[in-house]
Amino acid sequence: MYFARLDDSPMFRTQIQSLEESAEVLRERCLKFHKGCRKYTEGLGEAYDGDIAFASALETFGGGHNDPISVAFGGPVMNKFTIALREIGTYKEVLRSQVEHMLNDRLLNFVDVDLHDVKDARKRFDKASLVYDQIREKYLSLKKGTRADITTAIEEELHSARSSFEQARFNLVTAISHIEAKKRFEFLEAVSATMDSHLRYFKQGMNYCIRWNPILIRVLAYSQQSRERANKEQASLLERMHEYKKQIERDSRSSGNGLNDSPNVDGIQTIGRSSHKMIEAVMQSSTKGKFRPFVKVTSQRDHQT
Repeated sequence: MYFARLDDSPMFRTQIQSLEESAEVLRERCLKFHKGCRKYTEGLGEAYDGDIAFASALETFGGGHNDPISVAFGGPVMNKFTIALREIGTYKEVLRSQVEHMLNDRLLNFVDVDLHDVKDARKRFDKASLVYDQIREKYLSLKKGTRADITTAIEEELHSARSSFEQARFNLVTAISHIEAKKRFEFLEAVSATMDSHLRYFKQGMNYCIRWNPILIRVLAYSQQSRERANKEQASLLERMHEYKKQIERDSRSSGNGLNDSPNVDGIQTIGRSSHKMIEAVMQSSTKGKFRPFVKVTSQRDHQT
């Protein structure tokens, strides 16, 4: 029990002041927590936008069944995954909405309504207390010779001020006791509900991914087989290119050895003896100022032959 006695006493006012200070500390904590919650929900919203953007990018990259390039790298299969990405993104958006409603809004309501009511009640109480003190002093200052009608009017005014004062005092007590009672369950309930939303979010995602598990296993197995085939094809191509280069080197060495073994070749092929004689005959005729048409010059050996 917060108030053992309800009469307006110094102990009562000290207790009221202590509870108000506690409420102010709680208010600051709530504001800091709300700021963190806002940042978290904004992050969830950005994550949802990122999921949708990623799904759209994957869909664009995957192309379609009529695109031979996309078909070659498995684009149509990738496009099926965009359905899962968008579905999981939807779960994330639901989680953001639930956290916003069950935690952020309740924190803000506690600060803006419940704690604000304490401040308003304190202002009204201070005002009513001031009026009551002034009228009571006025009543206490009455003299014995004061007219009865004046005394009666002041007594009525004092009664009204006392009633307003007590009402303001109890309004303050009600506001403070409401805070003290609500803080026992409000935050625990809000955070627990938020965690339950997370649990359902991950459960939904897990159940949905389990449905995709057989498809993923088949796709991964096909990808591994494709990798192995591609590696074999690449190794075969490298081996063929290597053999081709070795064959070119063998052919080059064989051609070089054939030229070096020829009797008429010494780097450059030599001209036959009969050809030399023809050239000499042409040169002699030109030095004598005579040039005759090309006539085959034969040696005595040629005649004998």
